[in-house]
Amino acid sequence: MSGPVAAPGGPGVGTFVRLKLTLLRNGLRRSPWQVVAFVLAAVWALGVVVLLGAGLIALRFSSPDVAGPAVVGLGTLGVLGWAVLPLVAFGVDETLDPARFATLGVRRRRLVPGSLVAGLLGLPGLATVLLALAAVVASSRTPAATVFAVPALAVAVLTAVAASRATTTAAAALLRRRRTRDAVAILGGLALVGAGPGFNLVVGRAGDGLPEVGRTLAGIAGWTPPGFAVAAAADAADGHWARALVRFALAVVVLVLVVAGWALALGPAGTGPEARSTSSGHAGGRRHPVLDRLPATPAVAVAVRCSRYWRRDPRYLLSAASLVVIPLLLVVLPLSQGGDVGRWPLAAGPAVAFVMGWSLHNDVAYDHSAFALHLATGVRGRDDRAGRVLAAALWQLPVLLVATVAGTLLVDAPALLPAVLGAALALFGASLGVSCVASALVPYPAPAPGSNPFQTPKGASAATVLAQFGTSAATTVLALPALVPAVVALFGPAWAGWTALPLGLAAVVAYPWVGVVQGGAVLDRRGPEVLARVGSS
Repeated sequence: MSGPVAAPGGPGVGTFVRLKLTLLRNGLRRSPWQVVAFVLAAVWALGVVVLLGAGLIALRFSSPDVAGPAVVGLGTLGVLGWAVLPLVAFGVDETLDPARFATLGVRRRRLVPGSLVAGLLGLPGLATVLLALAAVVASSRTPAATVFAVPALAVAVLTAVAASRATTTAAAALLRRRRTRDAVAILGGLALVGAGPGFNLVVGRAGDGLPEVGRTLAGIAGWTPPGFAVAAAADAADGHWARALVRFALAVVVLVLVVAGWALALGPAGTGPEARSTSSGHAGGRRHPVLDRLPATPAVAVAVRCSRYWRRDPRYLLSAASLVVIPLLLVVLPLSQGGDVGRWPLAAGPAVAFVMGWSLHNDVAYDHSAFALHLATGVRGRDDRAGRVLAAALWQLPVLLVATVAGTLLVDAPALLPAVLGAALALFGASLGVSCVASALVPYPAPAPGSNPFQTPKGASAATVLAQFGTSAATTVLALPALVPAVVALFGPAWAGWTALPLGLAAVVAYPWVGVVQGGAVLDRRGPEVLARVGSS
């Protein structure tokens, strides 16, 4: 890669900006699909910006008691979203992952400011900047207020980006400890479960008094760290300059503290948690009660290694933790709406089955450069596929059965068990089969072993969206033969479920078998390309 050259004494912010732009340009040159996915993501982001931006600009012409709380509420949610969402949903753009600078001796006093500014150079960052400009317009009641809103909202944007880096870096460090990994998984699940129902409860209880409740919540948010900066801009627009200055000072202090916390989490060398530990791949530990009884074959060897991944690797543990959330959501969400649970628990088994099998759709990427060992030792593609399916199925099938039976018992509908079980088995088999082919055909970079499990490697955002959409659609289509009679049984005669059950049993055997054979053939043919793709992250 040519272009960026370190300045004397180390790279400055300009070097990081040029480096980020160069990496983005090179990423788009990798394949036409990267360009297509980037354009689709840009269109989606532009739609969000136009919708929210138009609303913010319209607030400029409304009364201050309406515009102020609205701007403060949206701004606070935006900062919180940057801080929290990378932990549970989208990951964080780690194109300039601090660990990449470990061998260059870049100190964190140069690394942190450069990474912070470069973090704005992406679709999320640009969208946030545009929305901040719209918020400046909303706060432009007077020339002085307009001038004041620019630095205030700039502090809000920088705080949001720094918070996303700080939370993911700190969380990655915590997840290296076994006990904290379990605690974080549980707390994350509870937070996901509680967020939606909590919002519904607030809206439902507010009723006709929702505007007043919104103003009260915005008033509280304005005195919290995520809301200081946007509230300062709103205060200036209202003419409350003393309060605006106090809040602006607090916002600057918050930004300094967040950046300092991020730098502290990176460690003295500024290379992140990866530099502090290299023991995640230790091969010792408990033996497997089932795999140790099987013949010593290449497929079983792969299964043994993958079973250790599922027990110890934070990337796999985060995927497994999502299984706890799904059944809870199906119970908590209807209750938060003020109604009863109804038949929603019946969907627990099929939903868990879909997520479990689908979680393998990029499994080979988690090997990273270690996948070279498969190529060097001549492991056949079908052995690789079979080993990964075996390791997952040994613990996922019992979970599927428990979720399915518990769902039918909870709604007192044992007659629907054949239908629900057939649908769950069909989705599990179809997702495993699709995953076997997809992880060899369209792998995309994943967080490397021992790195931040929340990061999104360079060039992976667009490919992730396309691959996940394609595998989800293919899984649903393949499971339709069993899903259709299962749905008929739910809304019509229960005996139709006995048609779904054999179809589900056939699917859970046939689809993985076809996936192992076909995916193995693809892996044999494309092994070097797959290694180049997954080992580059």
